[in-house]
Amino acid sequence: MGYKIKDLGNKPPMVEQAQFLSSKERFLFFVEENRTLVWGGILLGLAVIVAIVTLSWLNQNNQELAWELEGQAQTVYLDRPLDDVQKGQENIQKASGMFKDILNQFPGTPSAAVSSFLLANSMMEEKNYQGAIEVYNSWIKEYGQDQIFLGLVQQRLGFAYLLNDNREAALQAFDAVLANPHALNKDQIVFELAKLAEADENIAEAVKQYKKVIQEFPLSPFASEAELRIKVLAPEETTDSPSSETSDLDASEKSSPENPQVQDEGEGK
Repeated sequence: MGYKIKDLGNKPPMVEQAQFLSSKERFLFFVEENRTLVWGGILLGLAVIVAIVTLSWLNQNNQELAWELEGQAQTVYLDRPLDDVQKGQENIQKASGMFKDILNQFPGTPSAAVSSFLLANSMMEEKNYQGAIEVYNSWIKEYGQDQIFLGLVQQRLGFAYLLNDNREAALQAFDAVLANPHALNKDQIVFELAKLAEADENIAEAVKQYKKVIQEFPLSPFASEAELRIKVLAPEETTDSPSSETSDLDASEKSSPENPQVQDEGEGK
C-alpha cells in the first residue's frame, strides 16, 4: 500500500504559522485579517444599542406627556357645575377633543386606553350613542386583553345599545360580562337584567334575577336593593326567605322547654 506524503511546502506562510498560535492569538489574527468586517459589526451593534435606548427614552417621554394630558382632560371632564348645564356641556365637548388628541398623538400608550374609554363615556353624556358604541367596540378590539377593565367596557357598551334601541345587542354585551371569569361587575349585570325583566312586566324572571343577586353576591351593594324589589314584586316570596326562617327559628328556641319564656309581672298577677 502506498502512502501519500503531504507537501507542507505548498501551504501559505501565514497558514503555517497559524497552526502554532493560541486561541487568543488566532482571534487577533482573524481580526487583523478581517478588520473591515469586524469594525462594521461593532458599529452596527453600537447603532442598535443607541436606537434601542433612544426608542425607550422616547416611549417613556411620550407616556409621561400622555398621562399629563390625560390628567388635564379628566379635570375638564369632571368639572361640570350642577347649576350651569351649558358650562357642563361645554366642558364635556372640550374633554372629548382632548381625549381624541391623546389617541391621535400617543396611540398604544396606557393613557390611550383610558382616553378611549372616557371618550366613549363623553359621547354617552352628549347622547351620541352610536358614536359611543363605535368607540367602545374599538376599545374592545385594541385593549380587550385587560379582562377586568373589559367587563366594565362591555357593561357600558350594553347601556349604549339599550339607549340606542338595540336590546338584542345589549343583552349580548351583558352576557359577555357574565361569561368573563375575571369580570368584577357581574352583580350589577344581573341586577340590570332583573330591572329589564321588571320593565317588561316579566315578574317571574325579575324575581329570579333579583334572587340570583342575593344568593350569588350577598356582599354586593345591589343585594339589599334586590331584596326590596322582591318584597314589592312578590311579597309571598319573603316569607320563605332565609332571613324570615332565621327569625322563626330564634322565636322557637326562645319558647322551647330549655329556654322557657319569663312572664311579665302583670300577666302573672
